[in-house]
Amino acid sequence: MNTVSQFYDSLAPDYDLMTDFNSRFQKEQPIFRQLLRQYNIHSALDAGCGTGFHSLLLASLGVDVTAVDVSKEMVRTLQQRAGELQVTISSMQASFDELPGIVQKKFDAVFCLGNTLAHLLTEDSLMQTFKNFKLLLHENGTLIFQTLNYHRIVQTEERIQNVKERDNKIFIRFYDFLETTVAFNILTLERKKGGILHRLQTTELRPLSHGEALEMLQTAGFRDINVYGSLELTPFDIESSHDLIVCAR
Repeated sequence: MNTVSQFYDSLAPDYDLMTDFNSRFQKEQPIFRQLLRQYNIHSALDAGCGTGFHSLLLASLGVDVTAVDVSKEMVRTLQQRAGELQVTISSMQASFDELPGIVQKKFDAVFCLGNTLAHLLTEDSLMQTFKNFKLLLHENGTLIFQTLNYHRIVQTEERIQNVKERDNKIFIRFYDFLETTVAFNILTLERKKGGILHRLQTTELRPLSHGEALEMLQTAGFRDINVYGSLELTPFDIESSHDLIVCAR
Protein backbone atom coordinates (compact mmCIF):
# COMPACT_ATOMS: atom_id res chain seq x y z
CA MET A 1 0.00 0.00 0.00
CA ASN A 2 1.02 3.60 -0.52
CA THR A 3 1.85 5.92 2.35
CA VAL A 4 -0.67 8.73 2.79
CA SER A 5 1.66 11.29 1.19
CA GLN A 6 2.45 8.99 -1.76
CA PHE A 7 -1.23 8.20 -2.25
CA TYR A 8 -2.30 11.84 -2.41
CA ASP A 9 0.75 13.05 -4.34
CA SER A 10 -0.17 10.63 -7.11
CA LEU A 11 -3.87 11.48 -6.86
CA ALA A 12 -3.43 15.28 -6.93
CA PRO A 13 -3.68 15.75 -10.74
CA ASP A 14 -7.12 14.10 -10.84
CA TYR A 15 -8.44 15.04 -7.41
CA ASP A 16 -10.47 18.13 -8.32
CA LEU A 17 -11.99 16.38 -11.32
CA MET A 18 -12.93 13.35 -9.22
CA THR A 19 -14.46 15.42 -6.40
CA ASP A 20 -16.42 17.92 -8.56
CA PHE A 21 -14.52 20.99 -7.35
CA ASN A 22 -16.21 23.52 -9.63
CA SER A 23 -19.81 22.41 -9.18
CA ARG A 24 -19.49 22.09 -5.39
CA PHE A 25 -17.89 25.48 -4.78
CA GLN A 26 -20.99 27.63 -5.19
CA LYS A 27 -23.30 24.94 -3.84
CA GLU A 28 -21.52 24.64 -0.49
CA GLN A 29 -20.93 28.34 0.20
CA PRO A 30 -24.27 28.81 2.05
CA ILE A 31 -23.49 25.81 4.27
CA PHE A 32 -20.16 27.28 5.35
CA ARG A 33 -21.54 30.79 5.67
CA GLN A 34 -23.96 29.39 8.27
CA LEU A 35 -21.15 27.59 10.13
CA LEU A 36 -19.11 30.80 10.25
CA ARG A 37 -22.04 32.72 11.73
CA GLN A 38 -23.01 30.02 14.21
CA TYR A 39 -19.50 29.55 15.60
CA ASN A 40 -18.21 33.12 15.09
CA ILE A 41 -15.30 32.04 12.89
CA HIS A 42 -12.91 34.63 11.45
CA SER A 43 -9.71 32.57 11.36
CA ALA A 44 -9.29 28.88 10.63
CA LEU A 45 -6.79 26.07 10.23
CA ASP A 46 -7.73 23.64 7.45
CA ALA A 47 -6.03 20.44 8.61
CA GLY A 48 -5.70 17.93 5.79
CA CYS A 49 -6.57 20.57 3.22
CA GLY A 50 -6.03 18.47 0.09
CA THR A 51 -6.16 20.61 -3.04
CA GLY A 52 -7.76 23.34 -0.97
CA PHE A 53 -11.47 23.14 -1.67
CA HIS A 54 -12.50 24.11 1.86
CA SER A 55 -9.56 26.50 2.35
CA LEU A 56 -10.51 28.38 -0.79
CA LEU A 57 -14.19 28.37 0.08
CA LEU A 58 -13.48 29.76 3.57
CA ALA A 59 -11.09 32.38 2.19
CA SER A 60 -13.71 33.47 -0.35
CA LEU A 61 -16.03 34.11 2.62
CA GLY A 62 -13.47 36.37 4.30
CA VAL A 63 -11.83 33.90 6.69
CA ASP A 64 -8.09 34.15 7.42
CA VAL A 65 -7.04 30.60 6.47
CA THR A 66 -3.94 28.54 7.18
CA ALA A 67 -3.88 25.24 5.26
CA VAL A 68 -1.84 22.12 6.06
CA ASP A 69 -1.50 18.81 4.25
CA VAL A 70 0.99 15.95 4.28
CA SER A 71 1.05 15.89 0.45
CA LYS A 72 3.30 18.45 -1.21
CA GLU A 73 1.44 18.03 -4.52
CA MET A 74 -1.89 18.78 -2.87
CA VAL A 75 -0.45 21.94 -1.30
CA ARG A 76 1.06 22.98 -4.63
CA THR A 77 -2.33 22.58 -6.31
CA LEU A 78 -3.98 24.61 -3.55
CA GLN A 79 -1.64 27.55 -4.16
CA GLN A 80 -2.26 27.35 -7.89
CA ARG A 81 -6.00 27.48 -7.24
CA ALA A 82 -5.58 30.37 -4.79
CA GLY A 83 -3.80 32.36 -7.49
CA GLU A 84 -6.57 31.67 -9.97
CA LEU A 85 -9.24 32.78 -7.48
CA GLN A 86 -7.14 35.73 -6.25
CA VAL A 87 -7.30 34.79 -2.57
CA THR A 88 -4.43 34.59 -0.09
CA ILE A 89 -3.91 31.41 1.94
CA SER A 90 -0.93 30.52 4.10
CA SER A 91 -0.09 26.87 3.42
CA MET A 92 2.49 24.31 4.43
CA GLN A 93 3.30 20.64 4.01
CA ALA A 94 3.22 18.89 7.38
CA SER A 95 1.78 15.96 9.28
CA PHE A 96 -0.57 16.48 12.21
CA ASP A 97 2.05 15.57 14.81
CA GLU A 98 4.22 18.44 13.54
CA LEU A 99 1.53 21.11 13.93
CA PRO A 100 2.41 22.53 17.39
CA GLY A 101 5.99 23.12 16.30
CA ILE A 102 5.31 24.85 12.99
CA VAL A 103 1.99 26.68 13.41
CA GLN A 104 2.68 29.76 15.50
CA LYS A 105 -0.85 31.11 15.99
CA LYS A 106 -4.25 30.14 17.32
CA PHE A 107 -7.55 30.01 15.46
CA ASP A 108 -11.27 30.47 15.92
CA ALA A 109 -11.74 27.07 14.28
CA VAL A 110 -9.89 23.98 13.14
CA PHE A 111 -11.56 22.25 10.20
CA CYS A 112 -10.61 18.64 9.48
CA LEU A 113 -12.93 17.51 6.71
CA GLY A 114 -13.21 14.87 4.02
CA ASN A 115 -12.54 11.73 6.10
CA THR A 116 -8.98 12.85 6.86
CA LEU A 117 -8.90 11.45 10.40
CA ALA A 118 -9.37 7.90 9.12
CA HIS A 119 -5.76 8.04 7.89
CA LEU A 120 -4.54 7.97 11.50
CA LEU A 121 -3.97 4.28 12.10
CA THR A 122 -3.50 4.14 15.89
CA GLU A 123 -5.42 5.35 18.93
CA ASP A 124 -2.31 7.21 20.12
CA SER A 125 -1.92 9.18 16.89
CA LEU A 126 -5.60 10.12 16.89
CA MET A 127 -5.52 11.20 20.53
CA GLN A 128 -2.39 13.29 19.97
CA THR A 129 -4.03 14.91 16.95
CA PHE A 130 -7.07 15.94 18.98
CA LYS A 131 -4.76 17.37 21.66
CA ASN A 132 -2.81 19.27 19.01
CA PHE A 133 -6.02 20.69 17.56
CA LYS A 134 -7.08 21.82 21.04
CA LEU A 135 -3.75 23.61 21.53
CA LEU A 136 -4.25 25.54 18.29
CA LEU A 137 -7.70 26.87 19.19
CA HIS A 138 -8.57 30.11 20.94
CA GLU A 139 -10.25 29.65 24.31
CA ASN A 140 -13.73 29.42 22.76
CA GLY A 141 -12.56 28.02 19.44
CA THR A 142 -14.30 25.16 17.65
CA LEU A 143 -13.05 21.93 16.12
CA ILE A 144 -15.23 20.85 13.19
CA PHE A 145 -14.40 17.47 11.74
CA GLN A 146 -16.02 15.10 9.29
CA THR A 147 -15.58 11.39 8.73
CA LEU A 148 -17.70 8.79 7.05
CA ASN A 149 -20.13 6.93 9.29
CA TYR A 150 -18.08 3.77 9.56
CA HIS A 151 -20.61 2.01 11.77
CA ARG A 152 -22.96 1.87 8.78
CA ILE A 153 -20.22 1.00 6.30
CA VAL A 154 -18.71 -1.83 8.36
CA GLN A 155 -22.09 -3.25 9.39
CA THR A 156 -23.29 -3.41 5.79
CA GLU A 157 -19.84 -4.21 4.33
CA GLU A 158 -20.49 -1.55 1.72
CA ARG A 159 -17.48 -1.98 -0.57
CA ILE A 160 -18.33 0.40 -3.41
CA GLN A 161 -18.27 3.95 -2.05
CA ASN A 162 -18.52 6.02 -5.19
CA VAL A 163 -18.43 5.77 -8.98
CA LYS A 164 -18.03 8.91 -11.08
CA GLU A 165 -17.45 9.50 -14.78
CA ARG A 166 -15.80 12.81 -15.64
CA ASP A 167 -14.51 13.74 -19.08
CA ASN A 168 -12.82 10.59 -20.39
CA LYS A 169 -12.19 9.06 -16.97
CA ILE A 170 -14.13 6.82 -14.59
CA PHE A 171 -13.23 6.89 -10.88
CA ILE A 172 -14.29 3.94 -8.71
CA ARG A 173 -13.71 4.27 -4.97
CA PHE A 174 -14.03 1.03 -3.02
CA TYR A 175 -12.96 -0.73 0.18
CA ASP A 176 -11.37 -4.04 1.08
CA PHE A 177 -12.26 -4.89 4.68
CA LEU A 178 -9.24 -6.06 6.68
CA GLU A 179 -9.07 -7.26 10.30
CA THR A 180 -9.15 -3.87 12.06
CA THR A 181 -8.61 -1.46 9.16
CA VAL A 182 -9.79 -1.06 5.58
CA ALA A 183 -7.90 -0.73 2.33
CA PHE A 184 -9.15 2.35 0.49
CA ASN A 185 -8.82 1.89 -3.26
CA ILE A 186 -9.30 4.25 -6.17
CA LEU A 187 -9.47 2.60 -9.57
CA THR A 188 -9.14 5.09 -12.44
CA LEU A 189 -10.17 4.01 -15.94
CA GLU A 190 -9.18 6.31 -18.79
CA ARG A 191 -10.34 6.00 -22.37
CA LYS A 192 -7.48 6.31 -24.84
CA LYS A 193 -7.19 5.59 -28.53
CA GLY A 194 -6.78 1.87 -28.84
CA GLY A 195 -8.19 0.93 -25.45
CA ILE A 196 -8.69 1.75 -21.79
CA LEU A 197 -5.86 2.48 -19.38
CA HIS A 198 -6.27 1.70 -15.70
CA ARG A 199 -4.51 2.72 -12.49
CA LEU A 200 -5.16 1.39 -8.98
CA GLN A 201 -4.12 3.42 -5.93
CA THR A 202 -4.48 2.03 -2.41
CA THR A 203 -3.91 3.28 1.12
CA GLU A 204 -4.97 2.08 4.57
CA LEU A 205 -7.68 3.63 6.75
CA ARG A 206 -8.75 3.03 10.34
CA PRO A 207 -12.52 3.34 10.78
CA LEU A 208 -13.32 5.89 13.48
CA SER A 209 -16.47 5.14 15.45
CA HIS A 210 -18.87 7.69 16.89
CA GLY A 211 -18.27 6.47 20.45
CA GLU A 212 -14.48 6.43 20.17
CA ALA A 213 -14.45 9.96 18.76
CA LEU A 214 -16.53 11.37 21.62
CA GLU A 215 -14.47 9.63 24.30
CA MET A 216 -11.18 10.85 22.85
CA LEU A 217 -12.43 14.41 22.44
CA GLN A 218 -13.40 14.54 26.10
CA THR A 219 -9.99 13.19 27.12
CA ALA A 220 -8.33 15.82 24.91
CA GLY A 221 -10.13 18.59 26.80
CA PHE A 222 -13.21 19.29 24.69
CA ARG A 223 -16.43 19.73 26.68
CA ASP A 224 -19.17 21.15 24.45
CA ILE A 225 -19.49 18.37 21.84
CA ASN A 226 -22.27 18.18 19.26
CA VAL A 227 -22.76 15.41 16.70
CA TYR A 228 -24.50 15.75 13.34
CA GLY A 229 -25.16 13.72 10.22
CA SER A 230 -24.09 16.34 7.67
CA LEU A 231 -22.44 19.75 7.37
CA GLU A 232 -25.96 21.19 7.21
CA LEU A 233 -26.07 20.08 10.89
CA THR A 234 -28.86 17.56 10.40
CA PRO A 235 -29.38 14.97 13.18
CA PHE A 236 -26.96 12.03 13.26
CA ASP A 237 -28.43 8.54 12.89
CA ILE A 238 -25.85 5.84 13.49
CA GLU A 239 -27.66 3.37 11.22
CA SER A 240 -28.38 5.61 8.24
CA SER A 241 -26.29 8.81 8.20
CA HIS A 242 -23.65 8.94 5.48
CA ASP A 243 -21.32 11.20 7.47
CA LEU A 244 -20.34 11.84 11.06
CA ILE A 245 -19.86 15.57 11.75
CA VAL A 246 -18.57 16.70 15.14
CA CYS A 247 -18.42 20.30 16.38
CA ALA A 248 -16.50 20.50 19.65
CA ARG A 249 -15.26 23.25 21.97
